[in-house]
Amino acid sequence: MVSKLHAFLAQQLGHPSGIWGRLLLRLLNRENAGMNRLAFEQLAIRQGDRILEIGFGGGSLLARILATGLPKTVVGLDYAEDALTVTQRKLWRYVHSGQLTLQQGNASHLPFPDQQFDHICTVNTLYFWPDAQTVFQECYRVLTPSGTVVVCYNTKDFLEQQGLTQQGFKGYEVKTVEKFLDEIGFQSIETFSRQDSSNGQYHCTCGKR
Repeated sequence: MVSKLHAFLAQQLGHPSGIWGRLLLRLLNRENAGMNRLAFEQLAIRQGDRILEIGFGGGSLLARILATGLPKTVVGLDYAEDALTVTQRKLWRYVHSGQLTLQQGNASHLPFPDQQFDHICTVNTLYFWPDAQTVFQECYRVLTPSGTVVVCYNTKDFLEQQGLTQQGFKGYEVKTVEKFLDEIGFQSIETFSRQDSSNGQYHCTCGKR
């Protein structure tokens, strides 16, 4: 019974759907607060920036970005339809005004033209990508020259301790994520690490196109 519940929760984390998925999205806004804060700090948003968040979940980081009033364009892409529903309701003013665009889509095939964004951020999504290198290649493609990618994720050890790797989560060491970015062509690659009660130790790896 416990293993079935664990598997169900793991599935919902990867693709939230239905009433449980919507409840989980709201919970994740709180649980991911530390990671979202770290990602926001590394974005260093400037006036007129064009920003994409991949896997925006409950929309907490998008809300923080929009509240600055600085970006020219903010776009959220998520695979889960319920994530779009929840976030559209939460941030309807920004959607209605045209400041925010929400799209359903696959990170492995970003539905955007080349050199479209100044920043791309993603929090707690790395584990669900079938091929992380393909996603990073897509990020490189749609970033402007000198654009930045910001990736926040839990440690591989943390995922293993929580039994999540047994449920299909892919855990990565920092050096592996940094290597992926380097091989694709990103420069000035840095990783910042923090720890909190919700996520244990987590990392934020950044690279510049």
